[in-house]
Amino acid sequence: MEKFYARYFSKYSFDGKVFANKSVLQKGIFLGLVIMFFQSVPGTLNAQNIFSYSYQNVTRNNGGGTLEKGDTIEVRALVKVEVKTSNFYYVDTIRPGTQYVNNSLRVITNEGLTFRGPYPTTGTNNRGIYDISNGIPRVRVNLGTGASAPVIGTGASQFGSTSGGGTVTPNDKPKFYGTTLFIVAYRLVITANFDDVIYLRGNYYYDSVKNGTHKKIHKFKYAGIKIIQNQDLCTNFSSASFTAESDYGSGNIQNRPLGATVPGYNKVNLNANDPGDGNYAIANNTSANGTTNNSGPFNPNPARVFGVWDIVGDHTGAVDPILGNAPTLKGSEGGYMLVVNAAFPTGEAYRDKIKNVCPNTYYEFSAWVRNICGKCSLDSNGLSPQTPGVQPNLAFTINDIDYYTTGNIPYTQEWVKRGFIYKTGPTETEFNITIKNNAPGGGGNDWVLDDIKLSTCYPNLIMNPSDTAKLCANFLVHLSDTVKSYFNNYTSFCWQKSSDGINWVNTNNCGTSVPVFKNGLWEYVVDTVFTVVAADSGKHYRVKVATTSANLAEDKCAVENSQKVFLQVFSMDCKALEEKFLNFSGKVINGYAELKWKPKNQNDLGEYEIERSNDGINFKKIGVIRNSEYLNKKGYEFVDPDRMNSVAFYRLKLVSIKGNSKTYSKTIYLFNANDPFRVSTLNPFKGTLKLDLFLPADGEVDIQISSVLGKLMIKKVVSLSKGNAQYILRETGSLPQGWYILRTIHNGKAIQSKLFKSN
Repeated sequence: MEKFYARYFSKYSFDGKVFANKSVLQKGIFLGLVIMFFQSVPGTLNAQNIFSYSYQNVTRNNGGGTLEKGDTIEVRALVKVEVKTSNFYYVDTIRPGTQYVNNSLRVITNEGLTFRGPYPTTGTNNRGIYDISNGIPRVRVNLGTGASAPVIGTGASQFGSTSGGGTVTPNDKPKFYGTTLFIVAYRLVITANFDDVIYLRGNYYYDSVKNGTHKKIHKFKYAGIKIIQNQDLCTNFSSASFTAESDYGSGNIQNRPLGATVPGYNKVNLNANDPGDGNYAIANNTSANGTTNNSGPFNPNPARVFGVWDIVGDHTGAVDPILGNAPTLKGSEGGYMLVVNAAFPTGEAYRDKIKNVCPNTYYEFSAWVRNICGKCSLDSNGLSPQTPGVQPNLAFTINDIDYYTTGNIPYTQEWVKRGFIYKTGPTETEFNITIKNNAPGGGGNDWVLDDIKLSTCYPNLIMNPSDTAKLCANFLVHLSDTVKSYFNNYTSFCWQKSSDGINWVNTNNCGTSVPVFKNGLWEYVVDTVFTVVAADSGKHYRVKVATTSANLAEDKCAVENSQKVFLQVFSMDCKALEEKFLNFSGKVINGYAELKWKPKNQNDLGEYEIERSNDGINFKKIGVIRNSEYLNKKGYEFVDPDRMNSVAFYRLKLVSIKGNSKTYSKTIYLFNANDPFRVSTLNPFKGTLKLDLFLPADGEVDIQISSVLGKLMIKKVVSLSKGNAQYILRETGSLPQGWYILRTIHNGKAIQSKLFKSN
């Protein structure tokens, strides 16, 4: 076990001083703050030396964030020396869009401790300098034993001298696993504007011993860092993920045989010694031998990887998303997760190409991550101070450009969600996404990743009236819809109508509107006014919105989650109808509908037929009251003999004495407020899935479609009004034939059913 620690944990001693990871924790200056490791493009270098180039967003390390104008970053050029190297120095040019922070140049350890420096901006006896003498701001540090102070002058040749560096051997300080590891670091303030991209470059120069004075160059080149505004993750989202490996699936063996796209690491199975530095596993339990007990001792403990890792399960579908799932028992079905032991050089932990996304649309790119190493640091004596060590950091990129960094992921025994909002371009329909490790290996930086999501940020649409509009023929109807969105880009709208509530066509009322910021949301109201005729009875109306007029025509790019309005149009003259009734009303008592009405001008009336409908369209007779039975009484009452399960529509048919005249009352709508949340659907189904729901109160409904093995395929979060509602899940059209699990959640109540999709 001591051998494990000697290999696995880092310790430093330099200039006669000992620095343990505990002191690093207390000072809070980890190299774990590193948020982005850049691509390195090698020249003709000795392959036994390892290099990486990075920056840390000092301003937004706590909780992560995007890079904004005014933020401070620290550029870090790392080298791990494994062979004797002479005339070693580093040169970098301060790039446009940034400004050098005076006196910030220094040499640090991989945990962020200052080893040399900081080197002041002025002075001639320092091994590190910041120089603007030729009009180009640059930094240089001469490294190693025997290094001299760089010459400051007015010519580029003096600053760029090919001599002055010292000698570095694997036994020099600061030490790392029998090698020498150090970082040249300096700070910049971002001066670029939003949507600008900054590019950083740097170069290590040295002579290799076996090649004499032949100069080697290691050039760092990075694709770019995007400057974008920080925005919170959206609260109203739809779609589980567009990615191919978002939750890593599930299985009944601990280590998934199939690998994943993890370009920077090698796949191994979990055991007492693996995954080691630079390796990954895909598992449903992070123990070394399949044990599920995380309360056991630490080191020695053969159940724990390296004697110290936490024993946890995956994150997908956890009742408590912060705690995650329990580890899976041997032979039991459980969800997989990505398990990474990060090391040098850093690499990508996830890469995927996202296709068929919508232009001019905001997407949430996020993932859940957990630090699983809480006792990973070691001091110079090989003893653990029982602290976490280096904390994980992850970077998210779009098309290989940095957009977001997570900051430190502290050891809390909890899962945390990290991510950012990305807006596609005017014609953009696909892009590459990447998640990269950006903290060094050694003592700590061991983590699990799960539930990588790319979700659409949708607006809420609130219809008025929210269910049924009742009016007479040849009268004006006024419908309105309030569009509320987290973002201000859903400006295109179109009113639609339908005869069956399923198939919709556009009306002539389509256009654009300008949202106004109110109470934290962007909002506007669209309305439509028209004269109804008898033929309009039974039609439905709704509003469809999108970010552009072109996106309105694409079902996957438009939003249609407004509550549809059902029209009840009466063909009789409203004035004549009013002469026959003082009122017609009802209420639900103990689950039964009680109807009341008062007659007027009833001399020629023979009877009242009471009719009921579950959809407001198709009515059936449920009772009859003869007028003669209630003659000279002040009112009528009728109790529906059938218990009301959710909602019902009622109307009265007025039949004359001779039976040659029939008219209808207005239709009233009643719902049982005590009825529980209910969901029904056609089973089996083809293509899209239509859900009939009853909600006891307004609120959000979480709709999930999973495979029978528990893999989440589709997720929608929609806002619906109380009472009866319908929702069409169009994403099921792309699912293959087979069995699926439908899970709907409203106000904490979950309903689950098994469905079959047929061809």
